[in-house]
Amino acid sequence: MIRYSAIGAVGYVCGEVLRMMVAHPEGQLVNVLDSFGVGQKICEHHPALRGFYDQEIMDLTDENVRETARNSDVVLVQVPSGQVAHLAEIILAEGSRVIDIGADIRFRDVKVWEQWYNDKHPNPQMTYEAVYSMPEMNRELAKGKKLIANPGCYPTASTLGLQPMLKTGHIVENTIVIDAKSGYTGAGRRPATNKLLTEAENNFCAYALGGSHRHTPEIEQNIAYITGKDLMKPETWQHINFQPHLIPSIRGIEVTIYATCDKDFTNEEVYELYQSFYKDEPFVKVFPASQPVQTKWAYGSNFVEMTPTFDRRTHRLIVSSVIDNIGKGAAGQAIQNMNLIMGLPETTGLMMPPMFP
Repeated sequence: MIRYSAIGAVGYVCGEVLRMMVAHPEGQLVNVLDSFGVGQKICEHHPALRGFYDQEIMDLTDENVRETARNSDVVLVQVPSGQVAHLAEIILAEGSRVIDIGADIRFRDVKVWEQWYNDKHPNPQMTYEAVYSMPEMNRELAKGKKLIANPGCYPTASTLGLQPMLKTGHIVENTIVIDAKSGYTGAGRRPATNKLLTEAENNFCAYALGGSHRHTPEIEQNIAYITGKDLMKPETWQHINFQPHLIPSIRGIEVTIYATCDKDFTNEEVYELYQSFYKDEPFVKVFPASQPVQTKWAYGSNFVEMTPTFDRRTHRLIVSSVIDNIGKGAAGQAIQNMNLIMGLPETTGLMMPPMFP
């Protein structure tokens, strides 16, 4: 039995964690904590959970975190940037484990986080000791560990779409372009004018123009890991162009990846390369050029689905990769990591088909 708790109870990701954990045969929810909705039942904020969970949201105080950690094997945390270290210190001191769904401990070199998040990190040593775990990329590093950084949504779809060809060494450095689109749940639950139905419906826009999105260095760090670069020397990493967009959809991410290669492939060769690379990965599905993937194919699941192709005229690999941004992009991968560090099969509780239509 895994006793787990969640901090950031009101957010979409916590709601998705709890929804997915209904199917987990080993999961037992202990507490949910937040600075919002204190004293209210969790199902009041996530109506789909009525009849499944009736825990009251506890205030996010140090004492409540301490009590929660004492009674939990794993605490999943999603709080605003800069707030994780303090919570993690308390949880780890009580002998529990932490899975951070945010970005505070994703970078081995704390200077990268400080540069992109414009803040001084409260515990640089923690960033160095944490294990960034994208299981299909580096699961062996995470097994049995107590401090896990869960990957971001865009980096998950992008990294897994690039990994097989990166491993061949045929991608020309500094030629990677990632054109990414996300549904509005990726922007969180707090109200904002651009998330009103009247603003978002029938609308499509780029944001974080000029290479300013914070997932850019995370993808670059993953590329560095895959290609054997030093994670503590970001000056040696490849640079990419990463451009996100908001689409008038609730869930889903699609990234179209472009990368110049030093030799040509056929569509069939690229498909076989990707199929072979991911043949033992239960959450990765690869499709041929004749079947471009769709965000609906991953809706509500922990799957990543991709169609790799090659344009011989421009010598470019072109991969379309889709995930559910709060599924495989957050909650599903957090549960996959929880299974991993607790010694369970990674698929436990997660082999549910996507929702369609």
